[in-house]
Amino acid sequence: VDAAVAAGRSCINMDAAATTKIVNEEWESAMPALQEFVRIPNLTPARDPEWTTNGLMDKATAHVASWVRDQNVQGCSVEVMKDPGLSPFLYIEIAGTSNSPKAACTFVMYGHLDKQPWGDGWDPDISPTSGLVRDGKLYGRGAGDDGYATFGCIIAVKALQRQGIAHPRLVILAECSEESGSPHLGHYVEKLSPQIGVPTAVFCIDSCVEDYNTFWMTTSLRGALIAVMDVSAIKQGVHSGTFGGFVPDAHRITRKLLNRVEDVDTGRVLLPEFHTRIPVMRQEQMKFLADQVGNPCVSRRVQWQPGAHTGDDRSPFDLFKANYWEPSLAVLGQEGLPGLATASPVLQPKLKTMIAVRLPPTVEHEAPTAALKAVLEKDPPCGAKVSVDVRMAVSGWHGPELTPCLEKAVKSASCSVFGKDPGFAGCGGTIPLMKMLGDMFPDACLIVCGVMGPGANEHGPNESLDIEYVKKVTACLSMIMSNLEPDTGAWPDDVPRPLLKRKKANFCFNNPKIIIGNCLCCV
Repeated sequence: VDAAVAAGRSCINMDAAATTKIVNEEWESAMPALQEFVRIPNLTPARDPEWTTNGLMDKATAHVASWVRDQNVQGCSVEVMKDPGLSPFLYIEIAGTSNSPKAACTFVMYGHLDKQPWGDGWDPDISPTSGLVRDGKLYGRGAGDDGYATFGCIIAVKALQRQGIAHPRLVILAECSEESGSPHLGHYVEKLSPQIGVPTAVFCIDSCVEDYNTFWMTTSLRGALIAVMDVSAIKQGVHSGTFGGFVPDAHRITRKLLNRVEDVDTGRVLLPEFHTRIPVMRQEQMKFLADQVGNPCVSRRVQWQPGAHTGDDRSPFDLFKANYWEPSLAVLGQEGLPGLATASPVLQPKLKTMIAVRLPPTVEHEAPTAALKAVLEKDPPCGAKVSVDVRMAVSGWHGPELTPCLEKAVKSASCSVFGKDPGFAGCGGTIPLMKMLGDMFPDACLIVCGVMGPGANEHGPNESLDIEYVKKVTACLSMIMSNLEPDTGAWPDDVPRPLLKRKKANFCFNNPKIIIGNCLCCV
């Protein structure tokens, strides 16, 4: 479409039905390429010791880059980068529509191409690399976490260009180390910072959703500590009958140590460094969410064993609060215990346990890390040798407010595609890069959304992508780009625009009706 025509339509509202139709067509065309991406077993660097030599990460990146080039998006350039010792990085830049105020805005769209290991428990007819499409879902590792992201961004722009509607400048970043904690992202973003420029908004489309009937925006993410605790009381294994009763079992010592961190009856983390107050605004959103969605055990389709339950009678609000804003502990793995086939009556000399402790969104990781290490290593039971190796420490993320123009664009897009306002929800998981992106682009709005909802089972067996939902989210992203009205500074002087006041968050923790600073708790 001629650029002048597109510029002339820069402020014309998109036709939601036409946009949805185009997005559906483009996704049907793109689905075989996404299926092929799922079939490439490119595990994240931390989980594949041969990633530097097996060429799988290069293959996956080249595959996506080739698909993008084949789309013939106007003003699109594609670059695959690979610096020594680092995983590949896909950098895509799409020029904003010329002669349009929107061209002065830059949207950074983030996704990742690396994948988690398969794990056990997949159904016999669903392979982690099958790319199977069945009953409206695409099955396989990396389909929705987060292979779809780059495809969706390109399709969103194509929907605009096919209708001759102006769009902002887009920068799409697709890294290959996210599932390892994004150790390579900072290097590439810093190297590319002159090309990226100063973005208006940064979209991370790698989050989860509460249902498939709403455009969900993630308001917060928990942080995480991952540590390995090494416990040893004896130098070699001994007979459990001859020595049992007076030689302590390494597993019992481990249990006692974990009890210092977690109340075994309630699951509550006991260390004060892991807790924080919850902003009233987020409490109100969680109450609304609980009324709208109900019990997350039901809405997220937890696969309970017959008779199993949460162990208490907490309300849906309390369950969401525990998942979004409270710390929790999980044992991820152990070394030192033999498998059942080789087990014998022996007290093992050593037991290593990997644990993950989730942090509330506003808790920085330094103090909890020090507290965890201190409480586990100090005065160990039975004088055992105990050491704690912290493998990963990541702070959480608490989303900032949207600027009025973006808030208006998001709401309009959601109403057009889903027929209602967007939903706001936290996320109990961790996306390490969000704090990093916030530090890198301090003046940009950070928008977090995604497609992994009930039954998607990211990181677990039978991971799947709801195809109809990803089409709707893509249409929403397209309409957000279209509906955006640039801030004052991005508009030419001769183009008038209304001045909008930005809302101010109320963070009184006890009474949101009291102006901040006028209550004892805030003072």
